[in-house]
Amino acid sequence: MKEFNKEYLNYVGELSNAGVSIETAIQECLNKNDYKDPQQWYRAHALCTLGVQTDKYNGILEQLYDQLNEDSNCIHSSMNLEEDSYENWFKDVKALNDLFIGRGYAPAYAYQYELFINSRYGYRDEEKAANCLREGIALGDDLCKCYVGYAKYYGTHGFELDQEGAVELIKSAVGGRKDNIAQLFLLNIEFRNCGSAEEGKAVLEKYDDLINNKKRGLYILADYYLREDDNAMAEAVLKDGIANTSAYCKYLLGLMACNGRFAELGYTEEQGRELLAEAFDYGITHAGFILGYSYFYPRTEGLEPNKEMGIAMFNKAIAYYSGEATLELAIIYLYNAEYKDITKGMALLDRGVEYEYDKAMSEKGFVLLDFEEVERNVVEAKALLERSMAAGNDYAPYRLGLGYQNAEFEEESDYEQALYMFELAAERNNLSGIELAGRYQRFGYAGEPNLEKAIGYYQKGIEYYNSNYCKVEMAMLLERGEGIEQDINEAARLYEEALEEGYTYAAIRLGFMYEDGALGEPDYEKARELMTIAAEQEMAEGVYHLARFYRYGTGGEQNERKSMELFNKALELGFVDANVDIALFYEEGVDGGEPDYEKAFEYMIKGAEAGFSYAQYKVGVYYSYGYLAETDVELGKEWFEKSVENGSPLGMLSLGDYYLYGYGEEKEYDKALEYYMAAEERNYISEGLGICYQFGLGVEADETKAFHYYKLAADRQYDSAIFRLGLCYFYGNGTDRDLVEAFFYLKQVADRGNMDAASYVGLMLVKGDGAEKDAEYGVSYLIQAAEAGFDMAQYELANCYLKGEGVPQSDDSAMQWYQQAAENGNEDAQKIVGGPRKRRR
Repeated sequence: MKEFNKEYLNYVGELSNAGVSIETAIQECLNKNDYKDPQQWYRAHALCTLGVQTDKYNGILEQLYDQLNEDSNCIHSSMNLEEDSYENWFKDVKALNDLFIGRGYAPAYAYQYELFINSRYGYRDEEKAANCLREGIALGDDLCKCYVGYAKYYGTHGFELDQEGAVELIKSAVGGRKDNIAQLFLLNIEFRNCGSAEEGKAVLEKYDDLINNKKRGLYILADYYLREDDNAMAEAVLKDGIANTSAYCKYLLGLMACNGRFAELGYTEEQGRELLAEAFDYGITHAGFILGYSYFYPRTEGLEPNKEMGIAMFNKAIAYYSGEATLELAIIYLYNAEYKDITKGMALLDRGVEYEYDKAMSEKGFVLLDFEEVERNVVEAKALLERSMAAGNDYAPYRLGLGYQNAEFEEESDYEQALYMFELAAERNNLSGIELAGRYQRFGYAGEPNLEKAIGYYQKGIEYYNSNYCKVEMAMLLERGEGIEQDINEAARLYEEALEEGYTYAAIRLGFMYEDGALGEPDYEKARELMTIAAEQEMAEGVYHLARFYRYGTGGEQNERKSMELFNKALELGFVDANVDIALFYEEGVDGGEPDYEKAFEYMIKGAEAGFSYAQYKVGVYYSYGYLAETDVELGKEWFEKSVENGSPLGMLSLGDYYLYGYGEEKEYDKALEYYMAAEERNYISEGLGICYQFGLGVEADETKAFHYYKLAADRQYDSAIFRLGLCYFYGNGTDRDLVEAFFYLKQVADRGNMDAASYVGLMLVKGDGAEKDAEYGVSYLIQAAEAGFDMAQYELANCYLKGEGVPQSDDSAMQWYQQAAENGNEDAQKIVGGPRKRRR
């Protein structure tokens, strides 16, 4: 009815002029007790008004008045009124309640409370509603006791939380005129507090008479069966409830039909909509939200959206303070391109905040922080998120945690506060909070790592949400045996499960397992296949590793140009590690081309500035060792120091060399030893530590320790250490003299271009020391070293020419090489030619 006042006045006029007495009309309404048609309710309301006004007030009139307010009859009469008519309806219902209050009828206070608390936006008044209840309790009204008790139990509608007192107050109404309602309130409270199916069943048995005989609270019995996944029994109970006028049972059955849970029982989404519409007409405002959602986002395949109807239903629900509908329509206006209207969206968020709806507060907080189309307001956003959090919201502490982590609220990040927020969000079962709380505890971002707690969060994320992030994190711990017993197979299972569900990062982790042979023999083809999956999903790290596979031909084709393309793509996707690989490409020469150190430096410096310790070390190398147009040893040292700050053992070795060899203004052997030792603790070692011990630089000389460290470094294929190990065997320094071992080590590095070593190898071959004598082969090494300017090789080559060993005898050639050796400082050669004429070093 769109014109309530006009129709209502017509009823008053008809009743005043009818031949039937008011008493008879009242009794007829009582006997019929059917208010499905609002017109009948308006007629009964008019009868009550006339009855009081014409002094026909009696117990029969009170019964009719009670009927008007039972089973949501009152609110049902108004649900489809237009705004003007609703205003008249509200005034007239309030006026009738006032008439009965004036007659001293205590239940009228409860009905007036219902009017104030259940009315539309602009009419609700919680303060007046609470005052009505206080007045009713003062008169001993049982229904008011029930309402106050329920409000106190949850601390709502202006009543302080007092659960024990609340239960006692409701119990005081049991056995009175509102016995069924009192028991229903107690049933609701006790069932909500059940922690198990057994406890729930016991509560239902306690209230068996109320549920099964009096047919009140059937929706709670249905809820029990739904929790136990017994859909058939739930359906039967809901149908029984609907037969006994339960609007909430209609709502639940409609919800199960719309969300598809009862599809197996033959229910369709269209049937669900019909039930929800009927439930909404009886004041179940959440049904309006679900109905709007079904129209706007239909679940059933082939069922076309009716977005206008969806918006209309959202608006109807919003009028009755539905926070869910308010938020959903706000989201549509903010983010849906077809309906985007930022002004409307923000106004609805403000309405939701006014409703004290925690999700509206958190959403507005998010918008003010992260939505580019709205001016950022960090102060207001933080305040809203804190209000939302205080109201129990799970997202708000998570977003506050991000704010503290990312220094949005203060000048610096506060990781301890961030962890507190993430853990609060996790406690409230927010998935993002669970995941980040696990991460913080795993890596110790806010203190010491706590793997036990991290594992607990990851397990919760898997159990509650089947979180693929948590699966992968848990798999990494299982793979490494961190905080939990190592289980490679279980780790692989979790990776595979996450990958099957579309979590691409799992492909990378699984790829590593196949590449490293964690599941048996290395399977490079399988690893490459998995990296390809990640790369095809444009995951930057996957693209990077596929580039690595192409570069080295791992598991398939080697293609440097393809590799370079992929490294560049990974860089475009934000994987800054690729700067280092691209730099190394240019350093080594792309696809067989010439090295381009300037281009290499261009990329390596980006990696260094991004904080990669290896890149910082390499930049130090470029500056220090002549790779660039200008050498700058001191700038190189600065980059080595930066790399060391980030834990680079290569940087430590380089700083050791800086201080050992005096690349700076002076040699500082103590510092050199310190850096070499720091690197050795990290299992990195070069010849430098051996040199310190051999020659007593910064430490007491100890040739045995020197030999030990040379051997360690040689085993790691450091050529300089291999050379010095060979010399130890050659001269018997720190070990027994062993020319065979000396030849073995010296020849390795001689063949890789170490001309010092080539001098020794040539001499040993010429003399047959440590190897079978082969003068001609030995001379070939001596010539290489001599031409490179090594005086020992020049002197020995001169001897070969003088004696005709491995070369034709030639006094002239001999003198020529003696002369060069003398000029280079060789004392034996100087004795032959009469002293140096020119000393180069």
